[in-house]
Amino acid sequence: MMIEQNRILKDLCSYRTGGAAEFYAAVQTDDELAEALAFAAEKGLEITILGGGYNVLISDKGVSGIVINTAGLNCHTTVNGTEVYAGAGIMIDDLAEMTAQAGLCGMEDMSGIPGTVGGAVRMNAGAFATEIKDIAVCVDMMDWDGRRYRVQNADAGFGYRRADGLKGVVTGAMFRLKQGEPEAIKVRRAEILAKRDEKQPLDFPSCGSVFKRPEGNYAGTLIEKCGLKGFRIGGAVVSEKHANFILNVDNAASDDIYSLILHVQDTVEKETGIRLEREVRFIGF
Repeated sequence: MMIEQNRILKDLCSYRTGGAAEFYAAVQTDDELAEALAFAAEKGLEITILGGGYNVLISDKGVSGIVINTAGLNCHTTVNGTEVYAGAGIMIDDLAEMTAQAGLCGMEDMSGIPGTVGGAVRMNAGAFATEIKDIAVCVDMMDWDGRRYRVQNADAGFGYRRADGLKGVVTGAMFRLKQGEPEAIKVRRAEILAKRDEKQPLDFPSCGSVFKRPEGNYAGTLIEKCGLKGFRIGGAVVSEKHANFILNVDNAASDDIYSLILHVQDTVEKETGIRLEREVRFIGF
């Protein structure tokens, strides 16, 4: 494992924006992760974990401390009956495809979700009424001191787009699925992918859904009602296709996207009384 300095991060973020990391390490094994954490402890560095980079906005000013990239961490899977173990770096969509081909149902509704197992577990990702908490058996973790431990589902603190009981870095997770008919599962997966393509703007860089769903409502609906579709700051714009997406349409800076997110929050709160909560994670702001 190599520790880099002043590593530009924009190519690691789905928005294709952002500055440099003061220190940077891409880890592929638990031992390399522990080594990077030990380096951070020795230098007294703040630690930022970056997975697939699909639900983050990185500051144009960069990130102080060390950024540890886990997108390549433990990229292996094992299947034992209806139980599937996946390392943190496995892409969720790849896992959904693999399990569908194996005739295991339970992940097909997550087809097309961008990001890795690590990130999906950390935020209890979900779609179409299925969340990570519904299929996870346990989560393997490493604490900030480099110690490995395992958290059972009931202790993970899963809630809507959160997992408050997970302290440290996700290194892998075990999922329990159900036996099903491979062709039927593949058909369902194809339907989900088609719905995503129909409803979501996938032609420009974005982070996916910017805001969490407020109770009893939808963020996109509230944003649209406030007339914000197409509203633009710099190279960032609220999507005309789905208002809960903010797109980088013209070499936007992270500051453009950041300012637009705040403008949407302020406008929706002023017009409806509801303060939208971010789903996207700010890094370096």
